[in-house]
Amino acid sequence: MKQTSLNREMGQHNTPSHDTAAHVSTGPGRSKAFTLIELLVVISIIAVLMGILMPSLQKARKMAQATTCRFHLKEWGTIFHLYAADNDNKLTQSIAGGNLNAQEAYWIVGTLPYYSEKKIRLCPSTKVVRDEIVNRSHGGTLACWGPFDPGTTTDWWADFDTGSYGINDWCSAPPPGAATYWGFPSINAWHTVDAKGASRIPLFMDCVYVDVFPEMRDTPLEEEPPPYEWSNSWGDWGANAMRLVCIDRHSGGINMVFLDGTTGKVPLRALWKLKWHKNFNINNPRNEPDAVWPQWLMKYSDKY
Repeated sequence: MKQTSLNREMGQHNTPSHDTAAHVSTGPGRSKAFTLIELLVVISIIAVLMGILMPSLQKARKMAQATTCRFHLKEWGTIFHLYAADNDNKLTQSIAGGNLNAQEAYWIVGTLPYYSEKKIRLCPSTKVVRDEIVNRSHGGTLACWGPFDPGTTTDWWADFDTGSYGINDWCSAPPPGAATYWGFPSINAWHTVDAKGASRIPLFMDCVYVDVFPEMRDTPLEEEPPPYEWSNSWGDWGANAMRLVCIDRHSGGINMVFLDGTTGKVPLRALWKLKWHKNFNINNPRNEPDAVWPQWLMKYSDKY
């Protein structure tokens, strides 16, 4: 009884009055507003964090684009092999002959039955920069080639559309009896997908035009090309053609699929080490220890 009375007295002593409770309560309905200084501090912190994260995000974006690019090229390797499987193991013909007209013989039209999405013609690092069609439209490091002006009544360019990959046109099977094609010796062409050393033979790659005929004597540009422009005077598919693939599209290199169907990133200075055609000597002056390179290429590797 005494203990109960004591507890009651203690309880009464510890219970705050209504006035006291109202004075100290912060209640769920009450909030504290940010001051201007606190808001500025928060904004500054966010800005600093964005400055730190942006380079990482940009790097991750470029890596994702490069990965998608290689996936597209892997598909192209499959497309050319499917074409070969239906054509006595031969590559696309490139020029008219036999029962094929000029459009059917060229890779862009010849491969159409083997894919449905034209977006695989585009490297995701590039974009279309022309609104109007032009004749023999070149692209750039980050620009697509095309769209093309049909130019003739045969509508030669009709299915060219746009893209940012090109074929090593030495990977062609000119028709029997054709000593040359596009002015180049047919004897240097690879003709089939099962050529010896196929893992070092470029087939299809990042390029500023639809096709290239690289030669050992080709030289790189003295100045790095603008990302969204290309001039025919710097190089073309049949003259200094290596310049059309020697572009910094993927952090110092380009992606390509080789004749055996494998894909990889090739550093720019290593392009001269690949077997572009049957008589392409990989021991050319560009691969000598004292070879002189333009300054913009010096920071890139020559190993592959």
